[in-house]
Amino acid sequence: MGRGPQLKRGPFTAKDVKKALKADGWVSKSGGKHQTVWTHPAKPGKFAVSESWTALRAWDPILKGMVRTCGIDKERLLRLLNGLDD
Repeated sequence: MGRGPQLKRGPFTAKDVKKALKADGWVSKSGGKHQTVWTHPAKPGKFAVSESWTALRAWDPILKGMVRTCGIDKERLLRLLNGLDD
């Protein structure tokens, strides 16, 4: 019995994070010059994505904060970052 696809643990970029947030239903709002603020219609809170993120790895403090702030399970976040849950 297989374990499913092997999940990449990084590096992830700001583009990967944005795609993951979008796949989970988050929408981007206007942010500062170098960041985008994301909100969810049904979940509380906001999450800011910086364009300077180029080499995030699981479990970087930024991704741990994303799990806490966005209410996304760790395993689901990895699947979203790998483009498996759209």
